[in-house]
Amino acid sequence: MKQAVALLMLLVTPLFSIDGTAQGLESSSPAPEKPQRIVSLSLCTDQVILMLVEPERIAALSHLAADSIYSYMAESAAGIKQHNGLAEQIVPLKPDLIIGTSYSISNTIQMLRHLNYPVTTVASPTTLVEVDHFTRTIGAAVGEPERAEQVIADMHSDINKAKQLVSDKPQQVAISYGPNGYTPGRKSLKHEILKAAGYRNLAAEFGIEHYGNISIEQLIVAQPDAVIIDEAIPNQDSLAQDFVNHPLLKKLYQGARMPHVPTSYWLCPGPTVSKAILTLAEQRL
Repeated sequence: MKQAVALLMLLVTPLFSIDGTAQGLESSSPAPEKPQRIVSLSLCTDQVILMLVEPERIAALSHLAADSIYSYMAESAAGIKQHNGLAEQIVPLKPDLIIGTSYSISNTIQMLRHLNYPVTTVASPTTLVEVDHFTRTIGAAVGEPERAEQVIADMHSDINKAKQLVSDKPQQVAISYGPNGYTPGRKSLKHEILKAAGYRNLAAEFGIEHYGNISIEQLIVAQPDAVIIDEAIPNQDSLAQDFVNHPLLKKLYQGARMPHVPTSYWLCPGPTVSKAILTLAEQRL
């Protein structure tokens, strides 16, 4: 680790004085009220930051930020510098706030903290209540608490609309089904998404707590009312994708019985999950 830090210091020598402080920054100058050179370490923090902060205050986002398949905020991310999670890409940007989730690259975080950069990590939500906290925490970090409250209010407005749409409909059984039969259980955010859209989660009824796998045969025998194909990505060249592309599944579940939720709506456990809830409610039989 010490050798890696020493090498990184050599790579960014022009940025540092002899004592290791960033050049061009007067130590006696007051820090800006809001961070002006924010670096996001993950797609999930990218999206919330893009909702809260002007592009000129963002120094860099993760490499998926502008990918419309995965990022709900792809259009807003266009033109903003991207990185691949390497400390040597981030240090030259002279960030005054680096923010990621608890799943962000640990080696990068460790090195950046060793170099005394301000790094904040936020726990990834597993409930809708935690999504509120996640959004507020990022809002406080970037100096935009009021904007964070507006994002939260908009999210709950979508959720309330969804609940109204399904209030007079009988509860149905659904499953979020991904490659290799991967599915979220009772202690997952997608479980709460299904519940808010008026569904019971089949995976939870199979006893799955966090995440697990259900075979095509188990799925067909269980006969849920709806199957939501998860991670509908362009690259289908894998055996894992055979689960979601199985011809019998497509024959039995089509139209309203196979509601579509764009991956970007619920890949990240953030405010965009309300879009997934509302989309599912709008497609309910």
